[in-house]
Formats: sequence, C-alpha cells, structure tokens
Amino acid sequence: MIPVRRPFACAALVLALNGGGPALAAAPPDVSPLPGESLYQLPVTLETMAGTTEPFARHRGRPVLVTMFYTHCASVCPILTAELQRLDSRLPVEQRARIAVVMVSLDSEADTPAELRRFAAEHKITDPRWTLARTSPAEVRTLAAALGIRFKKLPDGSFDHSTTIVLLDAEGVPRDRTSELLGTSDRFVDAVATLVRRESR
Repeated sequence: MIPVRRPFACAALVLALNGGGPALAAAPPDVSPLPGESLYQLPVTLETMAGTTEPFARHRGRPVLVTMFYTHCASVCPILTAELQRLDSRLPVEQRARIAVVMVSLDSEADTPAELRRFAAEHKITDPRWTLARTSPAEVRTLAAALGIRFKKLPDGSFDHSTTIVLLDAEGVPRDRTSELLGTSDRFVDAVATLVRRESR
C-alpha cells in the first residue's frame, strides 16, 4: 500500500518550476541543505516496478530527466516514452551513464509494479538507469504541480495530461524542459549534455 502524505506546501517549488537489471547505485548521501527550488524537498515516496520503495530524492547527486505517464495510455504516452528513449540515445555513452530517467505514473491505483513491469517490457526498457514508479494520489498532484504537468482523469479512466519532460540538476532543481514529441530539439539535447558535463567535473 502506497502511503498517502499531505501535499508539500512550498510556493517557490511550484513557481520554479526496476526490474530489468541491477538497480542504479544511489548517489553518496549528501547532508548539505537543498536549494530552495529543489524538488527533492517534496515528501514524495516512489514504489518502483521492482516493488521497492524509495524517496524521490534518491537521485540526488546526478542529473535526472523526469516525466509523468500512465501504462494503459493508448495515445501520447507511448510516443512520450519513445521520445525519451531517442533523447537518451542521442547523448554520448559516457554522458548517458551519468544521467537517470524517472517516469512516474499518474494512475496510482491501476499502475501496480506488475503493470509497470509490463509497460517496461513492452517498450524494451531494460536499462537500470530508468525508474518506472507510482506514488500516492496526493503525491501525484504534488509532483505534477511542481513539474508543471497538468492532468485530468476522464470518466473512462484515461487521463488528459501534458507531455512535459523536465531536466533536473544534481540538487533536484529544474533547469530546462521540453514538450516536443516528434523529435526533441537540438537545443534541449544540448542543454542536457551541457548539464551532465558540468556536473561530472
């Protein structure tokens, strides 16, 4: 059962806007204070497709590409997933190894770890740098608001939602974003590569 937490109240954050292999090793613990705009201040706990739970802040210490989706989406989510895969593949191998990809479900109830694993297998997601996960309904709303992702559950159980991919730096601060689904711009790819290079020094 996913714990339901109270939404995180931080206007600055809102305004600022695995199962296929061994888990990506967590970054070394960092006890220094987080920047005020860091999304890692959000009290969000993820349940991964491997059935394990981890804080969203587990990825502190490395750049992250994060988006939101749901597994029974028959329209934009497969396209969004393919675009993330294309974006990831455009990075040089050494840079790709230093960035994590996190996809969080909008559908807490239906997207069990088993469903997340099914989706990953269907889309050939096997790289341990990728995390597919769900969280509680309250935390879905919290994370979506902080990422600037709009969504609405429809009467048939599907979701109308924006297709935003957000680039977080090593401290969880949003640094760039894109909503392109038919070929990520060179500008965004360059922004990702530049951030990875800078934070790998």
